[in-house]
Amino acid sequence: MDDYEVLWLDGAEQISQAAGVTARALRGSPNSMSVSNDPFVRLEMLYNTFGGMLGDARVAGVRRGNCVLGVAGAVQPGRCIDSMLPVEVRTPDPPSAGATDAERFLYSGSVMAEHDLLEPHWHVGPVGVEPGFQGMGLGRAAMRLLCNEFDEHRRLAWLETDKPENVRFYIGLGFEVVEEVPMLTSRFWFMRRKAQ
Repeated sequence: MDDYEVLWLDGAEQISQAAGVTARALRGSPNSMSVSNDPFVRLEMLYNTFGGMLGDARVAGVRRGNCVLGVAGAVQPGRCIDSMLPVEVRTPDPPSAGATDAERFLYSGSVMAEHDLLEPHWHVGPVGVEPGFQGMGLGRAAMRLLCNEFDEHRRLAWLETDKPENVRFYIGLGFEVVEEVPMLTSRFWFMRRKAQ
């Protein structure tokens, strides 16, 4: 598939599409699955979270016609999970077996915030491709646009992922694993990328 456009997304319609793409793409990720057994709850949690995040982010996208198919977002220093989830609301202990979806979601965010990079960085995410179009290079195209800007402006980038195949994907883009952390029924890999 080579008849698509790689561009910076902006405006309410494109950002809404980007939130939908990433929510659908990540609804079945190991971390999302550990938060809730209900696919509709996962989709709604992710859509609401990503809709808020992407409105303040630099968003690289892949589009065919007016349809957004791939997304790679990044928030500027001081706007990532660590600042969105202050220490006083974090949940440092794993939730009990009877915990609610919201409690598991808060714990997941708390783990991400606790392991966020201390030095100023651009926090990458969400990154996702519309299900059914994955494996076609669309995510890589969006990430390349983002990484090229990181390199041009000498920006440090940071992300977390919960899938081993994504670790390999990000290593191919110049990221390195800094830390691996257990997360409910899955794992998080925290990765860093210096400007190249």
